[in-house]
Amino acid sequence: MDKVVDVHAHVGSSAALYVGGSIDVVLDRMKKNGITHSVVSPIPGYQDPEGVVSSRKMNVQVAEIQKSHSDIFPMALAVAEARHGKPALAEVDYALGELGLAGLMFHHDFGGVAMHEPIMHDILTEVMHHGKHMIVEVHTAQHSMLEPPFSLWILAEKFPDIEFICGHPMMSQIQLDNMVAIAKHCPNVWFDTCCMWNHNNLIETAIEKLGSSEKILFGSDNPYFIEDLCIDKLLIDESDLTEDDRDNIFFRNFERLFEIAGGRNA
Repeated sequence: MDKVVDVHAHVGSSAALYVGGSIDVVLDRMKKNGITHSVVSPIPGYQDPEGVVSSRKMNVQVAEIQKSHSDIFPMALAVAEARHGKPALAEVDYALGELGLAGLMFHHDFGGVAMHEPIMHDILTEVMHHGKHMIVEVHTAQHSMLEPPFSLWILAEKFPDIEFICGHPMMSQIQLDNMVAIAKHCPNVWFDTCCMWNHNNLIETAIEKLGSSEKILFGSDNPYFIEDLCIDKLLIDESDLTEDDRDNIFFRNFERLFEIAGGRNA
């Protein structure tokens, strides 16, 4: 089987969209869609009745998954919710320090706090205490008031030593155009491929506008797709991309990012 690394997979149950993905569900979808490795993080919208304590439980869960299946999950990302305020800083330190996770994942539409608010600057400053080139995955949406592309621009420019993976940057052509402008200005911004959703040649357009495929990572949003039909992977498989571009997206770019990040979680 060819190597395919998915940088966008979640475990847990979402109270927002009623989507649930135990590790068995994630592994089953990987197997059925030819995905060999994944970067796993807590699912956006996970229930947190205990606030930071709930976040810690999710972080411990993904850390245990990564350590027990390190041959399949080379990297795992933690959560530290901006809505929890200053107590989230201690969770950053615990997750990246004691648990040894590779970085953080945010979905601000689910979290209810804008991506560029001051608390996010505090959280990312805490991330920097754990070294350069930590991974921070954020989601953007052109229609969003909480996670528009320009918010990522603000953070990526202020924190050039953090590697930002932008989740679903190609949901529309206008979002892609915005994200390309940001990526050209901020070399620490990477794209994933999840939620392309249509046959509008977005992946080909992204490569053309970026000038190469070297900052694009495969992402599926597992378990947010039909069990045996990962549309984002299908669009890449059936595209007119060169073999080199396809390999870059499916595994080479992740390997390069993994090396930049110091091989955290390996």
